[in-house]
Amino acid sequence: MIGISEMQYGGMLTTALLALTVAFQVPRRAMRNKIFGRARWMMAAGLALISLQFLLQYIGGYRQMGVTQGVFWNLVFFMPATIAINLAILYVQQKGRIRRLDWIVGGTLYLTAMAVLTGAAMTDGIPFEIESSPLRTAEYIGSGLYLLMQSYYFILLYRGYRRMQLAVDEYFDHERKDLLGWMGRSVTMLAVLSLFVPIVIFLEGWPLTAYACAFFCTIYYCASCFHSYGISQDLQRVEEAEQSQESDDAEPSISPADCQRIEQAAEKWVAAGSYRQPNQTLTTVANDMDVQRYMLKAWLQQTEYGKLSNWVNHLRTKEAQRVMTAHPDWGLDAVAEHCGFSLSSFHRVFHQYTGMTPAQFQRVH
Repeated sequence: MIGISEMQYGGMLTTALLALTVAFQVPRRAMRNKIFGRARWMMAAGLALISLQFLLQYIGGYRQMGVTQGVFWNLVFFMPATIAINLAILYVQQKGRIRRLDWIVGGTLYLTAMAVLTGAAMTDGIPFEIESSPLRTAEYIGSGLYLLMQSYYFILLYRGYRRMQLAVDEYFDHERKDLLGWMGRSVTMLAVLSLFVPIVIFLEGWPLTAYACAFFCTIYYCASCFHSYGISQDLQRVEEAEQSQESDDAEPSISPADCQRIEQAAEKWVAAGSYRQPNQTLTTVANDMDVQRYMLKAWLQQTEYGKLSNWVNHLRTKEAQRVMTAHPDWGLDAVAEHCGFSLSSFHRVFHQYTGMTPAQFQRVH
């Protein structure tokens, strides 16, 4: 059976290697993005602090001494590590514009926790290697402060995630949960794990081992996805969607004459079958229709569809119904490609709009 020392040693190596990966294994193309370039150092710093904590626990054997000794070092290092990881994601969300308040809240709660912990350790009159009731009480207070800190960052991060996801949903011609799904899951998992901190870190045996594994896997998932997001094209795609939202929302509302002109352009665009082209955006569709993007977006918001993806999915579904009725010998992959769907989204969207799968529709017709 794997013991505490082996887990600490493995955690130290893994987080150290992950910190080095986040900090230095970055293509030059991604390095040109100054926001991610700076945010990655925050993420790497958080990982390095966790690795250092594992190292000190491994060398000092504090968890083997007792619960209070291990928990003391957990709080000393995990709080600033979590702050750094939260701020790294927030830095990307806010495009490098983190409010001073967001730094102050995390720093103040951490310093308060450290003052309580060190004060108890220095005034209880009990050697550190011996279990201390006053220190345990201080650690409960520190755990509560950790929970309060993480709750604050969760609210900020979740709001930022929802704002970014809304921009993506309105910009692309199909659902793009793949771009930001990792962020929503990471923010949620960090919040859920923090709820158990005041209780779990004082446990021993398999409950502590299970929680430690869950915490480590969450940190690993968050950091590795953050790194993958930064070095892929996903970061640029999301930024493009956000820039579109910011600039379009600043434009004036459109007039009835504008609506009529856009509706006529939309009819020509549909008649030409342009909606069957895959992977379109508000920008590409507006260019094809020879209208301004903000006008197209405003017109869509006034229709029953609300946004580009709903409109395009409706058109593609109608075309799929027509094709499957006219060409019953066509395979579903050919139908999906003809209409501009990916095969996976074809089944989901078709069922959403018709109440049946494409295969069921073919059998009926």
